Amino acid sequence: AIIIGNREAWGRGAGTEAGPNQNGEADASQRRLGRAVHRFLEWAASPRRQGADSSWPELAHNAAREFGVPGDAVLTLGSTILTSESCARFFDPRGLRWSGNEVPVSDAGEVLRIDRLVQFEPAQGGQWWVLDYKLAHRPDQLPAYRQQLLRYRDAVASLDPMAQVCCAFVTGDGQVIEIQ
Repeated sequence: AIIIGNREAWGRGAGTEAGPNQNGEADASQRRLGRAVHRFLEWAASPRRQGADSSWPELAHNAAREFGVPGDAVLTLGSTILTSESCARFFDPRGLRWSGNEVPVSDAGEVLRIDRLVQFEPAQGGQWWVLDYKLAHRPDQLPAYRQQLLRYRDAVASLDPMAQVCCAFVTGDGQVIEIQ
């Protein structure tokens, strides 16, 4: 069974940003930065906050403090994503029928967490998009990341076999890399 529900606890687990099988202090720092950017995006992309707003520096600072990373890095990466031409449509409520951040999905008894799940209005195609934030510029080159994203897509698609479900990585430089 597949279940989409409300998030009860935040957590991304291993593989948030550093590549699989990487370790060391630099990689741990990158993972903390990735988690802080995820948190910032979760807060900044909530239905109450749409578009660039004066609360972004405070949100970035709070996310950075939680994960022990520089606030300016969190703000730079997060605002780049939210304001990039490629990503803007996934955060603009005018074209969205539904959106959620850190959406839990159960697949084969395992709880998966989708960074951002949106459904466009019928006038914009009505399709669902499963988005996975990765700071790395070429996450599509890592087979484990691709497999994970396709699993998320398939879990969402099983809810409504008639719906078109697309998936993409969103990178730290604001690129959208669609995976087929």
